[in-house]
This record gives sequence, C-alpha cells and structure tokens, in this order.
Amino acid sequence: MPATQRRNRKQLRHSIGLLLGAVRHEGGVVESSPSEASQNAAKITDTTLAYGTDNEHRGRWVYATDAGGATHVRRVFASSRDERSITVSKAFPAVPDSTWIYELWDIDVPPGVVHEFINQAISGVTRKGSVEDVDDTFHTGGRINSFALSSNWTGVRDLNWRSGFAGQQIASLDQPLTELTANVSAVADSADFRQGSAAARLDVGAAAAANEALAEAGFTAVDGRGYDRVEFWHKSNGAITSSNLVVQLRQGSSTHESIPVPATLATQSGQWRYASMALTAPERNNAINAVRVAAGSSDGGAITAWLDDVKLVRSNSEVWHRVPREFWRVGAASRQFTLTDDARLRVTGVRAPTLLDSDSQICEVDTQYVINSTAAGVMRSRSDRRGAIRDAAMQQADLYEQIAQTQRLRMNTPANIRWVDD
Repeated sequence: MPATQRRNRKQLRHSIGLLLGAVRHEGGVVESSPSEASQNAAKITDTTLAYGTDNEHRGRWVYATDAGGATHVRRVFASSRDERSITVSKAFPAVPDSTWIYELWDIDVPPGVVHEFINQAISGVTRKGSVEDVDDTFHTGGRINSFALSSNWTGVRDLNWRSGFAGQQIASLDQPLTELTANVSAVADSADFRQGSAAARLDVGAAAAANEALAEAGFTAVDGRGYDRVEFWHKSNGAITSSNLVVQLRQGSSTHESIPVPATLATQSGQWRYASMALTAPERNNAINAVRVAAGSSDGGAITAWLDDVKLVRSNSEVWHRVPREFWRVGAASRQFTLTDDARLRVTGVRAPTLLDSDSQICEVDTQYVINSTAAGVMRSRSDRRGAIRDAAMQQADLYEQIAQTQRLRMNTPANIRWVDD
C-alpha cells in the first residue's frame, strides 16, 4: 500500500516549527521524553536537553503529551543546568515520566497560535478544499420529499435513487407492538407513519432501565441468512444517543442481532430518518421470528420513539440510477434538497474540510498550502506592531503568503456542485 501524503496536526505543527526555526530539534528530533520521573508535577527531567546556562529555556513553551494522549501547554519558568531539568509555571496534572513526550517552542511562537492559524488556513479554502462525501440515509415516502443536509455539507453534486435491491420486509409495524414492560406504552400510530398504514410508537417512561426489553412484534419465521443489513425508519421527539435504544432480531428466546437506533440530534427531533445498519452474524439468522425494541446500555430517560418498515437487505444488490438535475433542487437558505417522486436516495456531495482539534487528525487539504499559510500568520503575529517600518518578520510573512497563494491557486474547486455554503 502506498504511503499517504496526508499529514496530521502534529506533523503539520512540526513542519511549521522547523520552517520558522521555532522548535527545538537537537539531532533532528523535535520530540523528546523525560529521562525519568522528577517527583515534581511542575518539572521535566531530561538529560538529553542542551543546557548552556541556568534559565536559558525560561519563557519558552512546553507542549507535552501524557501517557493517556492528553496534551498540556505550559510556559517554562526556569531551567537548571545541574539538575538537567526545566520547571513550568503551572504544574501538570501528574508527574511527567518517560511515557510522556514533549516539544520545546520559542517564546514568540506558542503552539496554540500555530494551531489557530492552521485552522484559519483550512477555513480559508472551504470550497477548494471540499471533501467528497456520500450519504445514503435518505428515503422518500409518506409525502416526505425535502431533506436537510448535514451541517458540514457545503454542496450537492449528484442524486441517485434505488430502483431495486435484494431484500424483504420482516415487520411492517402496522399493528401495535406487544408491550413487555409497564415502563412503555406501545400503539400503532396511523396519523404519523412512513409505510403501510401505521408506525410503531413507543412512549418510554423515565423508569425504564438500561437493557430493559420494551416491546416486540412477532411474525412467521424468516430465513435471513442471505441478508447482511437491516433497514428501518425511525424518529424521536428529542435527542437520543446510539446507546439509548436498540432494535433486536429475535430467534425463539434468543437475541441474534442487537442494532443501535442511530443517534438523533436535538435539531433532528421529530424528523423521520432512514437507517441502514450492518448485521454482525447474518449466517446465524436462519429463523428470525420477532423484532424487539429494548433500552440500550444507557438510560435515555423519558422519550417517545417511532419505528416503521423493518427490512432485511443484501449489500451490493442495489441498483442505483442518477436523478436528472432538473428533477431536484437545493435550497441554500434552508440547506435542504427537494425532489418529487418517492425513492431510497443516495446523495453525493462535498463537505467542508475538517478543522484540526487533535494531533492525530489528518489534514484534508493541501498540506504545503497549510504550512506556508500558517507560517505567514505566525510571522505576522510576531512582527513589531509598533514599528514605523516593516520589519523582517512582516517581510518573511509576505514571502510565505505568496507561496501559499500560489499553492491555493493550484487547488481545483470541485465542479458541477450546487453549493449551499461557502
């Protein structure tokens, strides 16, 4: 497998630090680990660090990562040549030991400033740096033909509808589910449904416990071994997490599959959504005869949930057709796309590149552009704002900015997109 040219935030930070000469890199190594535990939560003992005089590292910035992966930024208060240590102005949550790694940055280039300029550079190329994405969780039906796009989507390229698939419905949920606990009220909702004549509505009480069986629908046994996904409509009257409710496929007295109902954000409450979830062991499902709804591993409190049209589907059996662009439209203000006919949909579009909030996140736009754009921002931030003439830092910032803009011009803006956001 070829090596990826993408870089994560740590690699970008190191490149920028080396470009500016602002990070220690003795022997070509940017990161170092304490030689031993110092017995002081405000002190790092490192015998490999160069110590010319006492306090020569005072004022610099320490960017430390502990054994659990948490990062800590501290200012150096003192350094000791005899102790081979540096002391920070505020103690770390724990004593640094050899499992930690740290970087030492110059006083005028704080790592937090570097991170901010990295994200500013990424934000500056939202369209050019858009990342292709596919969402096939949409499904028309029940007079629903308009759908909200994900908040990070910036445009839509294509719309495809599913004309066929290998699968079968196992529970229409047109009849009330059988209640399995006093903590739920199950009814067939004929006023709000997506398929058939009704949907299953469950009013779950606050007393329902984690993993408690709530209600189920039985049916003639179905051999489900040829299918590896389950699909269903779902919605709730409030936000839920993926650990609040589960849909179970039952075979006799055993639960063969337990599928979490996807999380619903507060902004999505009251909106029907379509789920297509992978099964874990479809080869065992030779006689599925019930669909059960149960509480998940965490208590979601009192909530009302709806389910409809549970189907088993075989992956890669679907036939997709492109919807001509004249038959659908995108509303930029409402961030919705709309079409006229009922269909299972697959939407192909672009989303904004992800901002980097942790060292392990991969940068999704041109890394050389980000490095030079960030370097320009950092150099401007360290320039003399009071000077009557342009100092060297500002002139160097202009150079990096010119390089960054040249690289930005080389980036291609995705074509044939109906944009909803900048």
